[in-house]
Amino acid sequence: MRYMLLHKTNENLEAGNPPDPEMLARADEVLEEMRQAGVLLTAEGLMPSSRGARITFQDSNPRVTDGPFTETKELVAGLSIIRVDTKADAIRWALRFAEADPGTEIDILELAD
Repeated sequence: MRYMLLHKTNENLEAGNPPDPEMLARADEVLEEMRQAGVLLTAEGLMPSSRGARITFQDSNPRVTDGPFTETKELVAGLSIIRVDTKADAIRWALRFAEADPGTEIDILELAD
């Protein structure tokens, strides 16, 4: 099964500031563990929402709004896609990321095959 780990952003990252170097080093260690275990398919960081856009609908008509977006707690700073045998395995790997960056929310979603 494939799972996407969505790492939520914070106001510091949304302001365009780089991630904390120590946290980044810890996250890189987790990514290397995932590579060594053969579960990591991809891992990507995302730019702040000020560099993006959002499509919403008003009366069935699409509306494009340029970022930044105000609700940072709903935004994603990065994602990882892993292939594991069970949801419990996905949670175990996500917890490793949580250790690398305490306080950051991580959503764990199974991908449709």
